[in-house]
Amino acid sequence: MISQFEAFAVDFKRTVGDTFGFSGNESEGSEAGFYFGGHYMASRILSYPNAMRVGIGKERVVRVLGPIDPTFKTLKELTPSLNELCGTQFEFTNLPLDQLHQEIFENKKRVKSKYDIMAVDLPWIGQLANSNVIMPLNNLLEEQSYRGSDFHATIWHAAQHRDEQYGIPIQPTVELLFCRKDLLDEVGLHIPRTTEELLQAAKTLHGARRDQSGIVMNYGRGTPVAHTFMQTLADFGSPVIDLSPRSDGFDTASIGVENFRPLIDTEAGRETAQFLLDLLPFAHPDSLRCDWDRRISIFSAGKAAMTYGWSIRAAHFEQDDASVAQGNVVFTSHPAKFGLKRVSPVGGFVLALPTSLSSDRTAIAWKAMEYLTRPELMKLYVQHGSLTSPRFSTSADPEVQSESSMIRDIDQMEQNGTLQVWPRPPIPEFADIVSILGDEIYLMLQRQKTIPEALGAAQGRIEQVLQQRTH
Repeated sequence: MISQFEAFAVDFKRTVGDTFGFSGNESEGSEAGFYFGGHYMASRILSYPNAMRVGIGKERVVRVLGPIDPTFKTLKELTPSLNELCGTQFEFTNLPLDQLHQEIFENKKRVKSKYDIMAVDLPWIGQLANSNVIMPLNNLLEEQSYRGSDFHATIWHAAQHRDEQYGIPIQPTVELLFCRKDLLDEVGLHIPRTTEELLQAAKTLHGARRDQSGIVMNYGRGTPVAHTFMQTLADFGSPVIDLSPRSDGFDTASIGVENFRPLIDTEAGRETAQFLLDLLPFAHPDSLRCDWDRRISIFSAGKAAMTYGWSIRAAHFEQDDASVAQGNVVFTSHPAKFGLKRVSPVGGFVLALPTSLSSDRTAIAWKAMEYLTRPELMKLYVQHGSLTSPRFSTSADPEVQSESSMIRDIDQMEQNGTLQVWPRPPIPEFADIVSILGDEIYLMLQRQKTIPEALGAAQGRIEQVLQQRTH
């Protein structure tokens, strides 16, 4: 019955698509090629952002806290223009990821919030919501008749916790496999689809050219290697905690006490650890010191044939005429263990409001936040190097699509269910899990601990953290 209903839905969608002219080339590579988003069906070139009809107020200062990622660098660079468009004074503070997390909690201790708007990494939503650090937005969205239909559903729902919306997407990002198609063609290999094929490709490409590694990995101690382990664990079919399974993956919308059991020292965990170790001989020698910036710089310079990379960072080579990778990169979902569905972890930032804002500051902050996440602003971010779009209307803009083929690829991944939040579940203890894995997996990669020792230690330490939660 479910299969029949799904077939009916696809046929119905195709019929409506034909009625509105979304057929032929428009549906290439997908079942129907479009979404019923609020703006997406009106595919057109978005104009340059218009000024607010009624500005926020020249005497007002709107302070925004964010990461040092591309979108927020662009916002800081565009501050004079944004001041004119919004009739106010913006101040942007950009911090590295770990410092940003710390500053968000420091701000909670202040009697009055230092910031009007804060950028929140998606896996932090549960922790910040439970700790009453950020404001639930459902009432505000209803008052403003604000709808999320133009946003990728995965991104929009990832900013929810216990049926409350806590943020508006501004910089989503998807971790993909970046492959130098020209180098794969030279050695007669296709784009890897499984972990076994990826390992073979890394081995074959390693040293095929002078100073060329097969792959560059994010194995740096702490947060980088912890995220690498969790996201690779998903390629072997397992989340980091015992989430409830559902037809398209695992449930992150209703995580209960029964789910607070780590899945580190498991068969999938051991397969993941062995895979990461097996890649090490064919990885760039700086991999054990790599974070996200260092990894993408090595790949952009042509010193590695492949890398896992967040889509937001593709501009490092896609918009750099000096990069040997420009125009030669194919973007694909994470290769998975043979027989398992491929998954691309979803991450990135949403804009959220601190709970300590007064009612008048909340109104001002909302007005600024709504403006900064409009489709035409998203287009501006793309044109300034942030190759990501959470809105269907922005992704459908021909000028946006011309910046990189990856934008349309991600739209199709959203449609076929490849984009998933569950590899990095938004639970309050997420930061603690990252800290523990960042130590234990790094020691394993340094050969200071065996796989059983590292996974056993991580399992035990995380169990203690989660038991405190369940108690």
